[in-house]
Amino acid sequence: MHSVILSLSPIFILILLGWFFHRIEFPGNSFWPMAEKITYYVFFPALLFFSLYRADFSEARFWDMALVVASSMLVISLSMILIRPVIKISDAAFSSLFQGGLRPNTYVGISAAFVFLGDKGLTLAAMVIAVMVPLANVISVAVVTRYGDNQSKGWKQAFYSLITNPLIMACAMGVAANLTGLKLILGTDEVVRILSQASLSLGLLAVGAGLEFRGIASKAVPIIWSSIFKLALLPLLMGGAALWMGLDKDSVLIVAIFASLPCGAAAYVMARQLGGSLDMMASIITVQTVAAILSMPLIIGLFM
Repeated sequence: MHSVILSLSPIFILILLGWFFHRIEFPGNSFWPMAEKITYYVFFPALLFFSLYRADFSEARFWDMALVVASSMLVISLSMILIRPVIKISDAAFSSLFQGGLRPNTYVGISAAFVFLGDKGLTLAAMVIAVMVPLANVISVAVVTRYGDNQSKGWKQAFYSLITNPLIMACAMGVAANLTGLKLILGTDEVVRILSQASLSLGLLAVGAGLEFRGIASKAVPIIWSSIFKLALLPLLMGGAALWMGLDKDSVLIVAIFASLPCGAAAYVMARQLGGSLDMMASIITVQTVAAILSMPLIIGLFM
């Protein structure tokens, strides 16, 4: 456990450093939205593409991993919908609770995968992301549109965002380039590699800069529910399924890492598009990110 905490500590130190920089307005409040934007649209897609482009799919049980990830996410999604009558909050707030219980912060996940397994971790992480991100988006679009306050205008915009999601596109192009034997020429492979290197540190700093601690106490019940699903039930279910499927040790570790991630900022964007509770979503993301400092080492240690 001690070694797991030491391995994860640089990730959360960078997140806290991002929060500190934002608090002292360094290098300026206008910097952080732009930093998150270029990471989301350029640096992080470059990392996913490059990892899948170089991957040896013959050494990984991709379809078994996909089954583990997808089935676990569907079970958790159904469970959250079934407990809806028990939780006395508005539909809009529930839609944010739902996203908080399902959607991962891929910046943290890809960084943890690299810390533990290096380049192999990045490849396995990209495979998990290729399943987890599209599925989380599809389910979230359906649920937030159903429960959100903005049902009249959200569908087209949400589905356009889904099919043009840079992470999904990068995964698709990386797999296509790999399977077709496409060769990057004229140094473009090195350009993509260099771009990908910027994603980890800048992405984590941007996560920290987006934390918002005001008004959390008044939202305790939905925050606790979403955190139980996201930080405990989903990782235990997905990690257990990976073991039951007989996946190799490294694959089990990466699956457990991505299942245990806190909710990511993309959930806030979807809540804004489809009428979810923005204050609730911001609070869930913040609390889960901080709570993951304790929960992720426990989950990862359990499945190592």
